[in-house]
Amino acid sequence: MKILYTTGDKLWLAENGSAREIPCKRVQQYRDTIQSIHDSKLWKTTGTGAHFTGAAEDPEMEEISAHFCGIAPHGTEFLYTLQLDASGGMYRRELTAEAVFDGHIVSGNDVRLGAIAAHGDDVAACIRYPDGRSHIGLYHLPQSRCNEITEGDSVENAPSWSPDGRKLYFSTCGIGRRGEAIAHSPASVAVYDTQTRQMDMLLEDERYDYLSPQVNAAGDMFVIRQPYTPEGNASVSIGQVFLDVLLFPVRIVKAIGGWLNIMSMLYGGEPLRSDSPQMHEKSKQKSQKDLFFEGNLIRARKNLKENSRSGEDYPGILPRSRVLLCKKADGSEEVLAKAVLDYTLTDEGIVFSNGAHVLLRRPDGKVEKLANAELASKIVAFSDTDA
Repeated sequence: MKILYTTGDKLWLAENGSAREIPCKRVQQYRDTIQSIHDSKLWKTTGTGAHFTGAAEDPEMEEISAHFCGIAPHGTEFLYTLQLDASGGMYRRELTAEAVFDGHIVSGNDVRLGAIAAHGDDVAACIRYPDGRSHIGLYHLPQSRCNEITEGDSVENAPSWSPDGRKLYFSTCGIGRRGEAIAHSPASVAVYDTQTRQMDMLLEDERYDYLSPQVNAAGDMFVIRQPYTPEGNASVSIGQVFLDVLLFPVRIVKAIGGWLNIMSMLYGGEPLRSDSPQMHEKSKQKSQKDLFFEGNLIRARKNLKENSRSGEDYPGILPRSRVLLCKKADGSEEVLAKAVLDYTLTDEGIVFSNGAHVLLRRPDGKVEKLANAELASKIVAFSDTDA
């Protein structure tokens, strides 16, 4: 069995107890093209002349954003979706690391694709929009035309096919807005029948998010369940309204002071405030991105300690409240694993990631490590006959 997964901007293939990176020609070609364009313009933005005219720029090329958004087995090949800066697309390639060609299916600056699932030449894909919405669309290869089957101010994600290819399962949640998206409702599981074109809700609970549904041949449903936590509060209390009114004059004064400080920096080269970061070069403020990653790193370390204390052989960095749940066809439930980031069903058992390792849970409940992998996701499996 071969396991394919991503860690952000890299593809990995795990087999025989080890993992190796699968180089992506699309990413390399894009980087080479951007580097070539950057190098051809250096003469305009470097040197004495550029400084004299004010056109001088940092000669270092900006970091390129490349992110794998979805993977799906397709016979002896695999399909993948990729976001390269503002351009997105879906491509195909052979499983071997030595493959020299990545086939094109669809791409463009207006294409933003996420998770995908394939059943034969029918491909379900998450279609993402800049305003935070995402819907499920259907492709029939080799055509590049997409037919969206969901709509509304909602987020649909993680499509998966039933074994017979008739039904399509996915997670869905509504978006709460106050001008922009500020919160999401609990994620539920929905199913779309491709023959009757009927949509039904299968699993929903205001206490939980249900993510990444998959169904096996016996009719058992597997899903990641985590406690629901809204991203923000859609309602504003009366007390908050009074506080905003009381602080309005203070905020106006601070805004005017900030504007004057910016004008002083632009035209005088010095700030008005002595406590400005420009007055203390060593005291640089951290960006929101830095703070975000630092916060997640702290939580990951805390989760790792808690998981280690629980006696797990392979502790992960996700909270134990995020579990892989099996809802059997007879109505019973069983928690199969805790601290689960992503998973896939295979003939040999369930392959899952806990943010630190890729693990295999066999039908008898025994767990073994397949690879060490930080934040492995988009996990798919290939049997030896497929590969």
